[in-house]
Amino acid sequence: MSEREPTESALPFDGNLYADEKYMVRNPRQIRVLLQAMIDQRATIAVHPEGREQSYPGAVLELDEDTLLLDGSPLPAVNRSVGAAAHLLCFAQVDKVMVRFRLEHPQVLLEDGRTAFRVAFPEEVYHLQRRELYRLETPVGDSPWCVFPDPQGGDPLRWRVVDISAGGIAVLLPPDLNLLRLQQRVAGCELQLPDAAAIPVTLVVCSQLVRRQANGVEQQRVGLRFEDLPRGADAAIQRYIFRVDRERKARMNGGA
Repeated sequence: MSEREPTESALPFDGNLYADEKYMVRNPRQIRVLLQAMIDQRATIAVHPEGREQSYPGAVLELDEDTLLLDGSPLPAVNRSVGAAAHLLCFAQVDKVMVRFRLEHPQVLLEDGRTAFRVAFPEEVYHLQRRELYRLETPVGDSPWCVFPDPQGGDPLRWRVVDISAGGIAVLLPPDLNLLRLQQRVAGCELQLPDAAAIPVTLVVCSQLVRRQANGVEQQRVGLRFEDLPRGADAAIQRYIFRVDRERKARMNGGA
C-alpha cells in the first residue's frame, strides 16, 4: 500500500479479528513475547488507521510495562491520520507466520523531529502458531477471480476463486482442460478481489483433483500457492477474508 493519507472513500473495515478461535492469543505474557519478537526480527507492520485500505509500513520500537512504541510515517499527513484514529489494524509476520492485531487510541509522541505513537498492548493477537493459513470458502456472489494468461497467446482465461488464504487459492476448471500441471509455475496472473485493486501474482500448481458436484457435473479443482506476493497484497487478501467471515457470522447471528 502507498503511504497516503486515508480518505473517506477508502474501504472501511472495523478491525474485528474474526477467524478460528484456536489461533487467538489472549494471554498477556504470550502477547508480549510476540511483540518482542517483532522488535527482535525487525518485522515490518502494515498499519491501517481505522482499518481503512491505505496503510503505512511501521514497526514496534520498544515495549514498556503495558504499552508499546510504534514508529510513525515520514509523511506528516499519514501521522495526522494515525493520531486521529480511534484504532489501528495491524498486520505483521513473526517467523514468517502471519500475525494480526488491533491497537486502540494511539497517542502521538514527538521527539527530535520524529513522530511515534504510544499504544496499549493489544488485548488479543491472531497468530497461526503452526504455520497454518486460515482458508475461506468464497461465496458465489462475492468471490475473487483469477486471470491466467493463455499459453496459446489468445485472450486471458478467467476463473472464479473458490477458496483463498494468505498462502494461495483454489479455482475450478472444466475436467478435461489440461492447461495446468503439478508444480507448474504460472507467471503473469492477476488476482481480482471484490473490494481491492487487482493484484499481479505468480502461482505454483500444488494440487489437482476432479470432483463431481451436487448437480452431477464434474469439475477440476486446482490448488495454487502464491509466490512472492507484491507488497500490501497479503493485507488486502486478509481484509477480504475478514469481511466475508464477519458478514457470515452476522447472518448466522441474525444481524443485518
